[in-house]
Amino acid sequence: MEDPDFGLDGEAGGLVTPYSDGIPMISYAMVDRDGRILRAYDAERVYYSASTVKVGVLVAALREVQSGAWRLGDEKVVTHEFASIVPKAGRFVMEAEETDPGLGVPGDVVTRARVIERMITVSANCATNMLFEELGPEKVRAVSLDAGVPDTGMDRPYSDEAGLEAGVTNHASALGLARLMAALVRGELLEPQWTEYAKQLLRDREEPVIGEVAAELAARIGEPVDSGGKGGAVEGIAHDFAFVERNGETVCLAVCTRAYTDPQGTAAIRAVASALLEDARGTDGAGR
Repeated sequence: MEDPDFGLDGEAGGLVTPYSDGIPMISYAMVDRDGRILRAYDAERVYYSASTVKVGVLVAALREVQSGAWRLGDEKVVTHEFASIVPKAGRFVMEAEETDPGLGVPGDVVTRARVIERMITVSANCATNMLFEELGPEKVRAVSLDAGVPDTGMDRPYSDEAGLEAGVTNHASALGLARLMAALVRGELLEPQWTEYAKQLLRDREEPVIGEVAAELAARIGEPVDSGGKGGAVEGIAHDFAFVERNGETVCLAVCTRAYTDPQGTAAIRAVASALLEDARGTDGAGR
């Protein structure tokens, strides 16, 4: 199959936001379990990551657990106040609409497992910031480096306006996300127990996009398909990436979009994922 462009490149006229220059773009990458490219389009273009980089925070957190430095049962106090990545900026308090009522209110005590779960399943920014502040940016960055995707990672907390104004941002490419997921599922980043723990959280994520497409494929072909992933969206940005396993074959697919409304971005991700996963099924994942 020739790689279609899906009408990907656009001219100025899309949403202009702090994360989007108004030029509609779509990038995608589908890789096999070893990270080899099966399909790609503009896959190394770097976007604002939105919540996709929470997978890197997940891996960094589980590395602390597997080393014995952290325990899932550790008690943590919920907070909405965090240090800016810019030292002179001090601390900031997240806006209420940026927090997760399901995690609790400031002062509530929850387990570390609950913080990790809410970060992935409902994409809670406050949970992510709690983990990121405790881990520090270097441990999170190490995950990207170990996965061989230095263009994809989290460098500042969510809602850190001082960090954003200073030019510190969170970033991702479609190829970086796909290869990050591949490194995770093949067990390169975590020990087997924690690899499976991470994959289960990704399966449990609410409102998946590529995951829904994979489920629809499974229903059509009458065969089991296992999938889990993570998305990310802010105004002008919509991304999704996932692992999809069928008949012992694994592909990892990432789709990134910019300058579309959220419904448009979601529709674009679904269209690309449907075409690529259907093609992968037709070639048994061989990428021919």
